Amino acid sequence: MRKFTHQSFVIWCTFVIVHTHDLRYDLLLFVLSTCIRKFRELTAHFRLLQIISMEEKILKSLEYNITIPSAHAFLVRFLKAAHADKRIVQLSCYILDGTLQSYNLLHYLPSQLAAAAVYIARRTVGRNSWSPTLLKYANYREEEITPIARAVLAEKSSTATELRAVNKKYTSSRYGGVANMTLNCDF
Repeated sequence: MRKFTHQSFVIWCTFVIVHTHDLRYDLLLFVLSTCIRKFRELTAHFRLLQIISMEEKILKSLEYNITIPSAHAFLVRFLKAAHADKRIVQLSCYILDGTLQSYNLLHYLPSQLAAAAVYIARRTVGRNSWSPTLLKYANYREEEITPIARAVLAEKSSTATELRAVNKKYTSSRYGGVANMTLNCDF
């Protein structure tokens, strides 16, 4: 087997990252466009089967011990950045859990849904909607999250009565009864 260079290893890892992470494609394209010519030069001498084979070897060496980012993983990160109290945590989880049942929200990235849940929760409890720290860690501006938050609230209000298990769960005192709160939708 041919010995691979450091550059080729970076290429393989890039492919693994692209396949396993929640990526904002506009951001990915921006980053790649700055070095696309060099990337093409580096990958030009590899065949597709070589790329796939090396990607498989990397994943096997990691024993496929990689995580696919879920909305909940992003939510935990964003709640830390937001310095969220227990009420905001419970409310954000309630909002995000409600998105799992909605087919109409599937086109949003998990990170966008998590950011929207935090945004709605912060507004509902009377805190600033978005902060510089959230901007840094979520990498979304408030203007980008507002339409997604509106879509989440619209889906939440139109959920069929037979799909109200999330509401039932979050009305209990164990989850702070946050399902009984009126969500702030004046944005």
